[in-house]
Amino acid sequence: MKLLGIMGSPRKGGNTDILLDGALQEAQSNGFKVSKISLRSKKIAPCNGCLKCTRSGKCVIKDDMEEIYEEMIESDGIIWATPVYFWSMSSHTKTLMDRTYALLYPKLQLANKVGGLILVAATRGCVNAANIFHMYFSYNHMFSAEFAWGYAREKGEIQKDKLTQHMVNEMTRQVMSLVRADLKFPDEFTAPLYRHVKDKYSQKDLNLR
Repeated sequence: MKLLGIMGSPRKGGNTDILLDGALQEAQSNGFKVSKISLRSKKIAPCNGCLKCTRSGKCVIKDDMEEIYEEMIESDGIIWATPVYFWSMSSHTKTLMDRTYALLYPKLQLANKVGGLILVAATRGCVNAANIFHMYFSYNHMFSAEFAWGYAREKGEIQKDKLTQHMVNEMTRQVMSLVRADLKFPDEFTAPLYRHVKDKYSQKDLNLR
């Protein structure tokens, strides 16, 4: 069983980094193979909207996403960790999320994996950011644990927050339990619901314009 941590903060050794490391240590101590990708050190171009991946299932942009795609596909669970900037995720995280559009084709390549989430905000915005991730997990037919969150601004400040640290550990245990449960979507649902319905029913039945 493999768990991947995606670190979306540009600040090395910051609060988000500290919490994700704690999650991965928890998983490793419970027999999971773990790996971590720090986006600040990766060269990831924005999605250019060419839609060529919808035909090939492959992104035409050649950069560090190629190795990240492989890591994501090989993992049983993925914990995303990002600071909250202007009520949303970091730009590093959003760029990666956008580029995973290629993993929707020819079928959902992240389906049946387990998603976890760690958010760190200065004062507010965690729920706004979490909603985006929950939609992302649902659209990809992933199973998700509850999200863990904390509030901190100065580097290392989160180490004083025992409640958040315990939430991260318990969220990680949820992720591990869901991975072990080996949950599966029904075989017929290999695409997001909108695509599935368009493929299953005729244009006349759907009355599409």
